[in-house]
Amino acid sequence: MKMSRWYHWVEKKTSKLLLISLLSLGLAVAVPMLVSGVLIPTVNAQESLTSTNSQVKMSVVARNLNNPRGLAFKSDGALYITEAGINEQGIEIPGPAPGVILDFGSHGSVTRLYQGVQERIITDLPSITVETRGTQLTPSVNGSSQTFGVSDIAFDRKGDAYIVLGYATNPIYRSNLGEAGANLPSLLKINLTPKGKVVSIKKIADFAQYESQANPSNDDLVSDPCSLLIQGNDTLVVDGGANDLLRVNQKGDISTEAVFNPRYFPNIDFPVQSVPTAITLGLDGAYYVGEFSGFPFLENVARIFRLKRGQAPQVYAEGFTQIIDIATAPDGGLYVLEYAFHSLLSGDPTGILIHLSPSGQRKTLVSDGLVFPTAMTIGTDGAIYVSNYGSYAGIGQVVKIKIVS
Repeated sequence: MKMSRWYHWVEKKTSKLLLISLLSLGLAVAVPMLVSGVLIPTVNAQESLTSTNSQVKMSVVARNLNNPRGLAFKSDGALYITEAGINEQGIEIPGPAPGVILDFGSHGSVTRLYQGVQERIITDLPSITVETRGTQLTPSVNGSSQTFGVSDIAFDRKGDAYIVLGYATNPIYRSNLGEAGANLPSLLKINLTPKGKVVSIKKIADFAQYESQANPSNDDLVSDPCSLLIQGNDTLVVDGGANDLLRVNQKGDISTEAVFNPRYFPNIDFPVQSVPTAITLGLDGAYYVGEFSGFPFLENVARIFRLKRGQAPQVYAEGFTQIIDIATAPDGGLYVLEYAFHSLLSGDPTGILIHLSPSGQRKTLVSDGLVFPTAMTIGTDGAIYVSNYGSYAGIGQVVKIKIVS
C-alpha cells in the first residue's frame, strides 16, 4: 500500500465508490429480467420549474424514477432512461474499501418515454447499493443513495440499444452473486421492436474480466463503467472505477484507449483519482472525456480531456467541479453537467449546467432546480434533457431544458 495510513487508502477507493453516488450473454437472455407492460401516465409532465436564467425554460417530462442515470433518444423520438434501482437488502459483498458493504439486488430498469406515456420496458436488472451499516466516508445528502446499476444507454444505426452495468468493487466478489450477478459489470446489447418491446438481451463485453486480467491503470482492481459512446462498429466505454477509456469491437474484444492518471495536490498526501465519468464526440471528430475527480472532492479541479484514437489524452479545459456528463453543443462547444458545484463534503446537492464555448468562455445555463443531476442528452428539438434527483429512489425525474434565446 502506497500510503502511510490505511484510512488514506479507504478515502481513495471510496472516492471511486461515490463517483456517481450514482453515479453499467453469449446466451440471449442471461440477465434476469421482466418485460413489463405497466404504463405510467406522465401526470403534470410539463410542470414548470423555476430558473433564475430568463433565457431558460425548464419542465419535468418524466418522474417517479429510481436513481435515473443515462438518457438516449431513439430515431422514432422515444426517450430511454436507465434506472440504477432502489436501496437493496440482498446478498452482501465487500465494497472497495475496508468496512464498506454492498447489497446486491435486482431492481435496475430501463424506462421508455414516448408521446407522453412513461413505461418500464425492462425490470429486474442487477444493481448494488452501499449498505448504510458499513463505514461511509461518502456523504448521503437528504436521503440520497449510493446505488450502482444500469449506468448509461446508447443506440446504434440499426436501432439496437446498448447499456452498461456499473459495479464499483473488486471483480473477485462477483462470484458470490451467482447467475443473477454474472453481468456486473458489462456491456449488454438489447434488441427492440419498433414499439420498444424487448426481443433479446445479449452480453457483449465483460469489464470485470478485463480489469482482472489487464488492469490498465496498474492500480487496485475496481471496475465501474458509467458512460458509453457508439462510433461505427465500436463502443467506447468510460470506466470510472478503473480510471480508463475502453474500446469494445463488434466481437466483444476490449482494448484500452486511454488511462487517466491520479494527481497530487498541496496539503493532500495521497493521490486524487481522476474518476472519468463522461464521453462525447466533438464536431472536430475528437473524443472529449469529463472527470469527476475523487476524494476529497476538491472544487474547481475537474478537467475535460480531448483525445483522438491512438493519442494520449490532453487537457482541454479545467476548473470544473465533479463533472458527471458532457455533450456537444451546436456551436462546437460543450455542455458540461456538474453533479454538484460545491464539494460533496459540503452536503450541498445542487448541480449546475454550463455552456463551454469553443473559445473557452463559460456560461451557467441552469443551477436552480438541479439536484444531484446524473446525465443529459440533446433531443431532436434542440432541448437538453437531464436526469434530475439522480441519486434518489422514487423521486427521480427527467427535466427538459429549453434555451429560448
